[in-house]
Amino acid sequence: MFFLAHLLGGPIRGKNGELIGTLDDLLVQISDAPYPPVIGLVAKDRGRRFFVPVQHLETLNGITRLNSSVIDLQPFRRRDGEVLLGKDVLDHQIIDIGGRRLVRVNDVQITLVERTYRVIGVDISPQALLRRLGPRAFADKIVGRQIIDWGQAQYLASAAPVQLKVSYDRLTDLHPVDLARIMDALSLRESTEIVAGLDDETAAEALEEVSDERVADILEELDHERAADILEEMEPSAAADALEDLDDEVADRILAQMEPEDAADVQALLAYDENSAGRIMTTDTVQMSAETTVGEAMAAIRAMEEVPDPLLAVYVVRGDPQRLCGIVRLRQMITGEPEMLLEEVMEADIPSVRPDDRAEDAARLLAEYNLLAIPVIDDQGYFIGVVTVDDALAVLLPEIWQRRGARIFS
Repeated sequence: MFFLAHLLGGPIRGKNGELIGTLDDLLVQISDAPYPPVIGLVAKDRGRRFFVPVQHLETLNGITRLNSSVIDLQPFRRRDGEVLLGKDVLDHQIIDIGGRRLVRVNDVQITLVERTYRVIGVDISPQALLRRLGPRAFADKIVGRQIIDWGQAQYLASAAPVQLKVSYDRLTDLHPVDLARIMDALSLRESTEIVAGLDDETAAEALEEVSDERVADILEELDHERAADILEEMEPSAAADALEDLDDEVADRILAQMEPEDAADVQALLAYDENSAGRIMTTDTVQMSAETTVGEAMAAIRAMEEVPDPLLAVYVVRGDPQRLCGIVRLRQMITGEPEMLLEEVMEADIPSVRPDDRAEDAARLLAEYNLLAIPVIDDQGYFIGVVTVDDALAVLLPEIWQRRGARIFS
């Protein structure tokens, strides 16, 4: 194993030991392979930069030596999919997936694997930077490395000025909060690049935790159809907040690309003030008639294609439009006799809020009554949604806690 910093600027010698030039950079190919292979050298001689294919490389460790003395001196031009380790990786940021953080690459680790030189890791330690800055004799005495396996590193395609097919699938292993924190720290171009490379669900979960300003900027950069697909996967209240920060014309175009039902849910929330209970409520609830038995209710929940998350209670309703009669908590559902009617086990005397009430007031009622969710009733007395405790936390707690480590009920 050896490091890029020890190679750059060193001599390149031909088959007979003659000086060909100095090593200006190493070229690797970024693809689906976990460890990028070195495909050639960029040599420099009297101001000229030329490419030496890896097939001409005899050895890279210690002294860079070629197996030929005949070199094509045509100026170096790289192609799509090719990355220069010195120019495009060294001193750039990458994502340390295992450490859930952004790190700066201070050196690159290379080794020979089955006759192919490959990038296997990066050194992010301060000592690696000192080795590069100090004289070679002094640098060799500095100990300490902090190596991240390249298989646990996410390279950002925008770091290279060529087209790269970089997969961001490994980022799905990160918690949405960790991914959001990384995206907030990156440039808009880089964070948009990540969102564009994620599946809709992962992108939506991450954007729900990203700062509002960054979400709007990212959505503006995306194709409207892709932005709509992601918003459909977000909680309607989060989607409404994101759209409200966009230019009206852009927001309308994205809404037009959304599925009608999803768009209607978001538009309904946009009708409420951003600081109201209506804006932070969710309409994704389980509602059943008072005459339903506990056994029937449990069977109906199990048969649902998508169960609300979090599933906090069953809301007992009557009429059309529906009026709320009470709630049956999950504990009551599990311990109740299957033949009992929901109206026999429900709690009828529960507090509620209006959609135009302040979100802060809804949050305080949740805390005072020790509730997991509080119903939202419109001016006509109809049940339209609930404000959950984790939505309330986003109102009561400061900004640093809004992008919390995990949803309470996940």
